Amino acid sequence: MTLNRGHLIALAAAALLSIWMLSGPNQEPEQPIKAPVNQTEDPLFSVQVEQFTGQIITPELIINGATAPSRQVSVLAETTGTVKAIHAQEGELVKAGQVIIELDPRDKPQQLQEAQANLKQRKIEFEASRSLVERKLQQPTHLAESEARLAAAQARLRAIEIELAATRVTAPFTGVLESRQVELGAYVRNGDPIAQILDFNPFLIKGHVAEKDLLKLKVGHTAKGRTLDGQIHEGRIRYISSQSNRLSRTFAVELEIANPNEHQADGLTADIRVPLPPVSATFISPALLSLNESGVLGAKYVSDNQVHFAPVQLVKTEPLGAWVSGLPNPADVIVVGQSFVSPGDKVKPVYKAKPLQPEAATAETPTLETPTDKSSVQAPDQIQSHTPDSADLSSVSDKDPSL
Repeated sequence: MTLNRGHLIALAAAALLSIWMLSGPNQEPEQPIKAPVNQTEDPLFSVQVEQFTGQIITPELIINGATAPSRQVSVLAETTGTVKAIHAQEGELVKAGQVIIELDPRDKPQQLQEAQANLKQRKIEFEASRSLVERKLQQPTHLAESEARLAAAQARLRAIEIELAATRVTAPFTGVLESRQVELGAYVRNGDPIAQILDFNPFLIKGHVAEKDLLKLKVGHTAKGRTLDGQIHEGRIRYISSQSNRLSRTFAVELEIANPNEHQADGLTADIRVPLPPVSATFISPALLSLNESGVLGAKYVSDNQVHFAPVQLVKTEPLGAWVSGLPNPADVIVVGQSFVSPGDKVKPVYKAKPLQPEAATAETPTLETPTDKSSVQAPDQIQSHTPDSADLSSVSDKDPSL
């Protein structure tokens, strides 16, 4: 059988296709794209540190308490009668011996006159009897009787004077008339309360100190008291209890403060500030303090590129931070990243520009200005990752020939 031209072409095409399929593709497999590796990257973890320097300060033991008068008394009636006059109102400052109220004396002035006349008679009788005895015209027993009657007359007169004086109720000391329990026309019996007087010169700040701080206090030591209005008063510790409160295990303490103007109130919130021996302390933010695995309070700092943990003790607190002791002086305290490192780790410290200032610092706080154009504000990641390209450099060089 003879093959024609068309059959030969078909056989040739089939042979070529078979050979191509059996040979497979000659292309090499694609290699995965690898990200460029920065060969200059630092293997150490970076933390931000701030250098703190310690200084000598005088810590204070602060005892919370309240104001109180140095003394107070409830004035009682010493006789009976009707209130005839009122000479002092509630809230007024009364002087020692000033009449507060006056009771109706009724017949007491007449009784006083009678007692005075009786005393005069007994004196004359006594002198006459003594003269007769001296001349031996009368027995000595008559002189003794006259002397007894004279003493009785004197006692009677004194009793009437006391009764009459008791109708004028006076202040026992200078102070504030806190309250008055009687009004005009009220009938008062012996022993009834008349008024309450508080003495605020000096006034007291009363508080309770914990048993661990009891030995830091002594009677007579000078201390300061801060009242609710923010004023600081100098005073001295006048009383420390020798017996603790059974429930709280605290001891009562009283600070005495001079107060000539008597302007004060009972029960206002106040505190006692007792100065303690000077110590070396460092002022830091409480946010930099942490607890280690044993529950000890401290702060992490960097020395020779290694993280260390220093146990600290709280010495004094202020609105902007706290004074602590136990840190090296100076100390590079970790302010950012302390939660990601442990004592003994090697790190790369990055120093903060400006240290924290205590309350006593006089440096002004810088103010931040907010841009009016919101479109000009860039996100932090955009600011950090921005790298000028060739177009930026060319535009800058066009503006500045020196570039």
